[in-house]
Amino acid sequence: MFMFALYWGGLTFYTGIVVRVIHLVLNDPMDGGLITQKVTIALQLLGWCTVPFMVWNDIAVLRTSKRLGAALLTLTSLLTLALIGLLVVHAQLDSVIDMDQGVITDRIAFDTAHRRYNQTTTIQWLAAISYLPLVIYSWRAVDSRTPDC
Repeated sequence: MFMFALYWGGLTFYTGIVVRVIHLVLNDPMDGGLITQKVTIALQLLGWCTVPFMVWNDIAVLRTSKRLGAALLTLTSLLTLALIGLLVVHAQLDSVIDMDQGVITDRIAFDTAHRRYNQTTTIQWLAAISYLPLVIYSWRAVDSRTPDC
């Protein structure tokens, strides 16, 4: 749960607050983008570290409740696919940025990839926010079916 909280909380705080502050404070959008690039890489690493714990939990729930376990695995799969998508989109974004000059070399390709990035991040966030109440409900359901030791 700690890994999930760190990952999802970081993603929520960054996308909901920090990105807006960056755009308010920095005059150059490229500077803001470079900060965003570094932070999102760290958030994606947290996501990749969190997924194995989610899968482990999902399988544990699946042993007691097929329906709840399958729902959790579906959300974990969706989140994992979003993380894979973000790797692809990051590569697309990096390919149209000249880091030495600090310029975007193909604005149309950049805008398309950036839109995909925002959409994929939204899918990632929605999968995570859906997972949270479901996992808590699942734990309660599993605990109520498990006899006390």
